[in-house]
Amino acid sequence: MDTEDSLIALIYNQEGEVVKGESQDLIALQYTTKTAQSIYEALQRLGYQAVMVPVRNDLEVFARDLSQYSPRNTFVFNVCDGFAGDNFSASLIPQVLKDLGFKYTGSRAEAVRLCTDKARAKRRLISQGVPTPAYQLFSKPKGGVSLQFPAIVKPVHEDASMGINENSVVTNASDMFERVDYVVSEYRQPALVEEYITGREFSVSMWGNGTMEVMPISEHDFSAVGDPLKSLLTYESKWIEDSFTYNEFRVICPADLNRSEEETIKTTAVNAFRAIGLRDFGRVDMRYRDGIPYVIDINEIPDLSPDAGFANSAQKAGYPYDKMVDRILSLALHREGWK
Repeated sequence: MDTEDSLIALIYNQEGEVVKGESQDLIALQYTTKTAQSIYEALQRLGYQAVMVPVRNDLEVFARDLSQYSPRNTFVFNVCDGFAGDNFSASLIPQVLKDLGFKYTGSRAEAVRLCTDKARAKRRLISQGVPTPAYQLFSKPKGGVSLQFPAIVKPVHEDASMGINENSVVTNASDMFERVDYVVSEYRQPALVEEYITGREFSVSMWGNGTMEVMPISEHDFSAVGDPLKSLLTYESKWIEDSFTYNEFRVICPADLNRSEEETIKTTAVNAFRAIGLRDFGRVDMRYRDGIPYVIDINEIPDLSPDAGFANSAQKAGYPYDKMVDRILSLALHREGWK
């Protein structure tokens, strides 16, 4: 790629409405636009020629918008974490990019599909020997229960803690099915019911292709609530700014771990990254109990806003925000053989 006329097309999903779930979910859905603006400004400061290309709810219009640029000199920075209000449709975007011949940051459509289907992702992790909590999938609020309680009930296709509140952790079958009913009816998708691991919760941000660099580990400090069954990242704790948990839950980075614990957590995170087939960068969330890190979520496009966990870990690793954006782009350019 000739740097004289090269262009970075920053693509992001622009969401206008909630198509399922709760009305407040729009806060998380629309946050991607703010994140994209921050990345765009960083790219400009770094000296890249950049354009912002929003993805709304029509793939043909998006393809047409992007087609005014040439795959020969345009590299795509992809921060689409959904499409048309639907997290599960995020994989359509890298598929369109591939079909149009564009090279891009981040993971292929196949890996995105895995990350947006928690049950499939868990099956892949189990097959690769990566610890993850036992689970069952329910598409209606009835059936046999083979799980141990407590358990947590979540939508199988959502991210950003959508559909997760303090009622999501259940201690009996009756409450579980009530919660399954909520997920199925409100979010119009199956409910993933997972054994709830009481223990420390960590987020592990990393980047690389082949050799991975794992950044300082973050721990979520839930000590503001005394109840382990309420010690979890709900939607409110991430997005509702006047809520108790948003204001009282803390992140400790780097987490206080001994060398053996740190090595176990890092190794598990990298194994999960590879098992799912991620590229360039990602974040793995886990619960740690009795020396075992159980993977509870894998983010192929973690929140890249300046105040989010990934940027915080990168900062601690010596990559302030602009340098973080540059690193993600450089990893992808190098992987594709672009200068």
